[in-house]
Amino acid sequence: MKKYLFFILSLMFALCVIPVNHEVSSAETVVELPVIMYHSLLKSRTGAYITSPAKFKSDLTWLKERGYTSVFVQDIIDHCEGRKALPDKPVLISFDDGHYNNYYYAFDILKELGFKANINIIGCHSEFCSTHEDRDNPNYSHLTWGEIKEMQESGIWEVGNHTYNMHKLQPRYGVSKMYNESSQEYEKNLTHDVMRLQDKFEKECGFTSNVFAFPFGKYSKESLKILSDCGFKAFLTCNEKINKLEFGNASKLQYIGRFNRTGTLSTYEFFKKIGLS
Repeated sequence: MKKYLFFILSLMFALCVIPVNHEVSSAETVVELPVIMYHSLLKSRTGAYITSPAKFKSDLTWLKERGYTSVFVQDIIDHCEGRKALPDKPVLISFDDGHYNNYYYAFDILKELGFKANINIIGCHSEFCSTHEDRDNPNYSHLTWGEIKEMQESGIWEVGNHTYNMHKLQPRYGVSKMYNESSQEYEKNLTHDVMRLQDKFEKECGFTSNVFAFPFGKYSKESLKILSDCGFKAFLTCNEKINKLEFGNASKLQYIGRFNRTGTLSTYEFFKKIGLS
């Protein structure tokens, strides 16, 4: 009887301490991340890159009602570098160019609905508005350094780099390499431009960014290497796709896709078009 009891107790102990070799399938580790890319918010007109504040609020309400949780790019970095997992239904709200009307209209809407957002700054425009009296007009102004600092410190906004002065079609298409530009010259020119904005962020706003948004979505393997060496970890494109992020897989940070929010569609039409429900 004692031998039988000893056998049972030994078996129970072994079952408790021997780890079960359960392999988690790759599908279980993948989180789908939609990124909605806005530009200008205006009441007076709409277009491919202009959305009304009312539609913006309608979009966030739609997402909230369906259980989506807004995240910062830093949250995405933490997930892909294996530190902290994203929520079940994450969404990134992203603004490009640094329009003042994002501050004027979107700030209160985000706060009201409990959302947060990424915003990517064109440095030369913010420099101009910070040093001239003609500023803070929702129709055409860009953010000043003081406003950028306030947004970054609010916990509602996360600021990214959209180049200091390479958001142009000519002579260089975004950050692409120019014809007859050597690799050494290209690295020097691109590094100088993006670090100029990084230095402005640090000097005027008290932070630096590890998020880079490619102007016009234009990128190359060379630009990715150069920008990584500048300290950027996450790279936002204009590729329209749902991102499939794997916990601990940092390569998924290289080309994060975003859906451009055109102002010509209703909330229902837009989300149906990009496949969200």
